[in-house]
Amino acid sequence: MVDVDKVPQLSFLLVEGELLFAPHPTDATHQRYFDAGYIFINGGYMEVGTEQFPYTSKITITMHGDVTTPAIPTYGNKNIAVRKGSLHLVGKPREITWTMLDSTADAATNKLTLLP
Repeated sequence: MVDVDKVPQLSFLLVEGELLFAPHPTDATHQRYFDAGYIFINGGYMEVGTEQFPYTSKITITMHGDVTTPAIPTYGNKNIAVRKGSLHLVGKPREITWTMLDSTADAATNKLTLLP
């Protein structure tokens, strides 16, 4: 259970059991940070919220590395890899902030028709 605001940067995290991230119990604006080079879920389970209990605070998961960082065969580097496991990332519902064009816009037009 990760229920602290920030953990030290991890090089490699192997999840063969459960890795659960707990939101702040009362503060929806509370920020947590998690830093790693790799997170490899091997038959395990990683959860940052579920459909029934969405993650209600703010969390930033940062993967560290560059082009010289060794790659895990098949999975690469700077990743959250899942092999025979589960990854759930569910936040609180958001309002729709985008829409689609109702029809193709000509290059010279200054009018767009949007779907409702």
